[in-house]
Amino acid sequence: MTTDLNGTVIDLDRVQVALDGSRWLWTCDISDAGDPLMQRLNGPISTVLPLPTVLAAHGPVLAEQQPTTSAMYRQVLEAA
Repeated sequence: MTTDLNGTVIDLDRVQVALDGSRWLWTCDISDAGDPLMQRLNGPISTVLPLPTVLAAHGPVLAEQQPTTSAMYRQVLEAA
């Protein structure tokens, strides 16, 4: 699932890494305000915050890089 936050599309199905190095994953829940709830994966305590709060407190997020698999290579080569 993706969400559009002020024109930025964020893939909620992947771990998001904030500018400060914190890692966040969508809990599959939505706040009363309609924002995705994100759980911090690294840190001393388990924290759940709405996505806009994560962005304001920890900086922009990017999807965590995934290693390229042989299936991905095969899919690209078959499409060519």
